[in-house]
Amino acid sequence: MINIGGIYMALIKEFRFSYTHLLITLLLFSTSFTSYENALTITLVFLLIINVTCFTNEYLVIQYYRKNKEKKSNKGYANFIMLQTFLTLIMFLVFKFVIFS
Repeated sequence: MINIGGIYMALIKEFRFSYTHLLITLLLFSTSFTSYENALTITLVFLLIINVTCFTNEYLVIQYYRKNKEKKSNKGYANFIMLQTFLTLIMFLVFKFVIFS
């Protein structure tokens, strides 16, 4: 018998930075596009793009450190967090001031 709860807990533990980023982006950007016509649609598209890239990037970091077990993952995860924060801010600025201005 497959332990479904254990699988979900393993995924939560493995992608903990992406889930944290998901929660933070929901809190920070959920009301950022309220002045636009289709505020809900724009917000959902923005959050979807940001969080799909976050989960994808973390998946790539996980796969890289699984193949290279001799390397320490602390620096890689620090770089991942910095890159994802930078990508989130760039995408927010593009959505806010370029696409929907």
